[in-house]
Amino acid sequence: MTFVFLVFRTEISKSPVIYFNDIGMRNFAMRHFGRYAMLHEMGFIFQNLIYHLLYEKTRYDGSTIHFWRTKDKAEVDFVMNRGDEVIPIEVKCKELKDKTIARSLRGFIAKYNPKEAWVVNIGFKDEETIGDTRVKFIPYFELI
Repeated sequence: MTFVFLVFRTEISKSPVIYFNDIGMRNFAMRHFGRYAMLHEMGFIFQNLIYHLLYEKTRYDGSTIHFWRTKDKAEVDFVMNRGDEVIPIEVKCKELKDKTIARSLRGFIAKYNPKEAWVVNIGFKDEETIGDTRVKFIPYFELI
């Protein structure tokens, strides 16, 4: 079975976000070289790490990684297209304490009804079901 990932005119699917292979070069370009990242930058740095872990996990299996955002600003950090399925992935740079699912991820699930969705975070592991979609809360180190 082949899954066709439709993108409606109200959605953006190609990533306008630039991820760095070397965070040190990013920090140098921003004149933060040798300094700890500001707290507000930690989310991007963590998301950059998750991008590279997903890339390494999928680089030889034909999967592609996309970004999803509607014109109304609802967004999912990554959508992994495996050909016959898509997995929306939300990244949270924090220690979750419960099974909180962001409104944007819920919107993606309602629209596309994927079999599985991921919420990658610091250390919380659990599962939740929304309709036919199994939402997995995955600690980042399980992607390694």
